[in-house]
Amino acid sequence: MKSFLTVLKFEVMHYLKAKVFQITTLILLAMIIIGLSIPTIMENFNKDDPSEINGENYTESEDVPHYGLYDPEGYIQDINLLSDSFYLGEFTAYTDLSSLKKDINNNTIIGGYALNSPTDYQYIMLNNEMMDNGLYAFEQAYTYVYRVQVLNERNIQYSDVEDILYPNFNVTVDVLGKDSAANYGYTYILVFGLYMIIIMYGQLIATAVASEKSNRTMEILVTSTKTSYLIFGKVIAGAIVSLLQFGILIGAGKMTYALNAAAWDGNLDMIFKIPGEILLQFAAFGILGYLFFTFIFGALGALVSKTEDVNTSATPVTLIFVIVFMIAITGMQNTEGIVLKIASFIPFSSFLAMFVRVSMGSVTWYEVVISLGILAASTYFVGVLASKIYRMGTLMYGNPVKIKDIPKILKSQ
Repeated sequence: MKSFLTVLKFEVMHYLKAKVFQITTLILLAMIIIGLSIPTIMENFNKDDPSEINGENYTESEDVPHYGLYDPEGYIQDINLLSDSFYLGEFTAYTDLSSLKKDINNNTIIGGYALNSPTDYQYIMLNNEMMDNGLYAFEQAYTYVYRVQVLNERNIQYSDVEDILYPNFNVTVDVLGKDSAANYGYTYILVFGLYMIIIMYGQLIATAVASEKSNRTMEILVTSTKTSYLIFGKVIAGAIVSLLQFGILIGAGKMTYALNAAAWDGNLDMIFKIPGEILLQFAAFGILGYLFFTFIFGALGALVSKTEDVNTSATPVTLIFVIVFMIAITGMQNTEGIVLKIASFIPFSSFLAMFVRVSMGSVTWYEVVISLGILAASTYFVGVLASKIYRMGTLMYGNPVKIKDIPKILKSQ
């Protein structure tokens, strides 16, 4: 046990002293702190008098977008009524269609509308942009004006029928289970964060093992302590450091948001107010999932003789992991889907799939226990297998060993 603790301590310090760990943590910390502080920073910059900017008088109307309206027959009786209902800007009346088009070409106005009849009009624009809402906005405003005018012609006040056309419903949502919509934000962040940690640390562990093998350090290590201590020490050290890094980032995010919550007006509460039980279950499934995959990455690192072969050797496992991640992300849209339910009991995917179901769906306690038990047993089995592959790798040099050949080699030994 003393040898294992020595290995664990050495590996933890190795990760903590690594420039990659330090720089990555600092960059992510800076991004989180600055990003969550932006509303407060903007509020401080906007404390100046809004009526005076750069020493010049400023009026709100100067920034209002203008559109043209060509209505030679006078189908719209009150252009102000149309402008009041048009949320994109204000209208300028044109008596000549060519003048309207000329102003659009000169960027004097953004676009224009030419009425051919009370229910037939033409939308004129300079460029057909993907995100242009001009057509929808005008039709919404014109529909309102059309209704008002037609009802007035029939001696009916629009206000008398407005409640019929647009009734105000009072809706109360009673959630008996989990509020998937409210939990979506923090679930996505936790799932994506775990995905990035496993990818990053899995590659680091595989590269470290391959590096020890290439410079013959591994041969010395396996003679001084058990191979299980070496591989378990590396993987568990990675888990400790990654948990520390993830905890620092989450903690910094929660503290920074708490200081800037007023500026955000509580809009990110759904992300940062994570229930304690959810964090505990995430920790349980996340740690086991991390150990499961990093044991595999460590074993793959022992099967190559050069660090440049690590990526090639790890590609099949990486692809599986990406598929698992996609199943979890798509499963967030429907936590009762059969694919997500099956995936929540398969060791390769249960750590993400079951957490999504726990966080956003309805899961019985015994399903969680069964899934956690299967994952724990599978992780231990993979760890033992990885230690055997690690020892076997000390004797194998040359071309990388193919995954399909591993059972034959282990059986022969």
